[in-house]
Amino acid sequence: MKWGHAVRVRKGTILYAAGVLACGNVLLQVLGFVYRVMLSRFAGAEGLGVYRLVNSVYLVLNAGCLSGVTTACSRLSAACEARGESGRLGAVLQLAFRAFFALSAACAAVVLLCGGSIAANLLGDGRCARAFPYMLLCLALTGVENIFKSLFIGLERVQYTACSEVGEQLIRIFAVSFLLYEYGSGDYGRIAMLIFAGMVCSEVFSALFLTRLFRRNMRYIRFTRPDKELYGQFFGIAAPLSASALIGNMLGSAGSVLLPQRLMAAGLDYEQALSALGVISGMAMPLLLFPVAFVSSVCTALLPAVTAAQAVGEQARVRVLTGRAVTTVGLIGMPATAVLVPLAPQLSELFFRQPLTGGYAALLGAAAVAAYYQMATGSLLNALGLQRWNVATAISAELCQLALLYRWCARPTLGIYGYLLAMFLTGVSAAAVNLAILHRRTAFRLKPFRRFGVPLLCGAAVYLWTRFFAQTFVCRFDNTVTALAAALVSAIILYLLVLRLLGIRLGRYLAHRVENPAVLPLFLW
Repeated sequence: MKWGHAVRVRKGTILYAAGVLACGNVLLQVLGFVYRVMLSRFAGAEGLGVYRLVNSVYLVLNAGCLSGVTTACSRLSAACEARGESGRLGAVLQLAFRAFFALSAACAAVVLLCGGSIAANLLGDGRCARAFPYMLLCLALTGVENIFKSLFIGLERVQYTACSEVGEQLIRIFAVSFLLYEYGSGDYGRIAMLIFAGMVCSEVFSALFLTRLFRRNMRYIRFTRPDKELYGQFFGIAAPLSASALIGNMLGSAGSVLLPQRLMAAGLDYEQALSALGVISGMAMPLLLFPVAFVSSVCTALLPAVTAAQAVGEQARVRVLTGRAVTTVGLIGMPATAVLVPLAPQLSELFFRQPLTGGYAALLGAAAVAAYYQMATGSLLNALGLQRWNVATAISAELCQLALLYRWCARPTLGIYGYLLAMFLTGVSAAAVNLAILHRRTAFRLKPFRRFGVPLLCGAAVYLWTRFFAQTFVCRFDNTVTALAAALVSAIILYLLVLRLLGIRLGRYLAHRVENPAVLPLFLW
């Protein structure tokens, strides 16, 4: 965008959809950050570690029951809308609910029958079993809300999902805070149970809210019987993605369970190892992964357009949108992470009252950027019907990460740094493989300097400035909050100046209409 000229935000543009999602996601990230600060104050590092163990089971069940189902629902609803087959939307939604409730019922039976053994033998802490009933109830409600969300995203009604998520997070903060304040004690199993009980309250709101929106705004959708072709399409998408997500989250959860054990092998006692897990997962990751609000918004806004273009055979549009997604991830993810890395020790001390070393922050920041690229490229593969490749890449990356964690975290010289290093290396490898597959299947132009070099230059510029500012000027401010705010504002101004000097007009890039990207000005790359 030229200086002095406003970009008109129109419906049907990436900027409109991404803007709606970003506003919701940024507010959601802020609320989520407040939520984690509250958890750290009430539960402590060890309490967060126990909650993390229970949450690892929840994530496995959520992935197996929902990930493939919601992606299939979003993709097929977008394809049906693009082809003018709105009469099939009800059948898609019906299939999604049937598949989810069948899978969740099977998972609930296993957990209720074997909960004690899972907590004691698999998680290594019998206190976790107290939270399992609330965890299962939370899973059922999450399924209802996420299926409706996937339909709305497929139909590009993104404002509905943003409203529900913000309301859900607000209720979660108040409910969990109240329960922990009134009934929390030194029993960490009880604390984990209360956290999930508060989550149930927020999920009830979200499920009821989205159900109401669907009934009011989607009256034209009729629940019809799915035909054999739709069954094949739905489960052809859902089955490999569910398997991938299930295996990937099982491996990730295995890492959460294995990490304290390997840290104990490196010389830490159980409480120290569990606290290290709590610091990384409950404090450091939420801080350094904050930019995911912006990255995921753009990716989510692009995916229905990619699916629709693929459905009607417009390969030129597919190539353009794929390139935009990759470029945008770098232009947003790298600089945003680069700002947070030098400030992470001060931010951690301010919000969590826990020290966070610069080494933690640097490695986790690098791992975060790799995760953004892996997330975006994996989502693009799913949108293009190449989910089997994404499955293979994701599972291979998780296996490698688990193997590296096992070897490196037991070394006294590495410890928790071995886990962060493994996250970074496997994330970079997975993103590179996904990019190679996308390039081969869509023929989009890689343009290494423009796609990766320019974002790296922007990131390096804001990192060096923020580090210099933090070391030189922060001590001159009487108030820490004021100092950090000044550092963030000055880094944003510098970033915009660097973009201007490089001739990048991000606003016009995103404001270009999704439906007609055939003729691209130079600044669109």
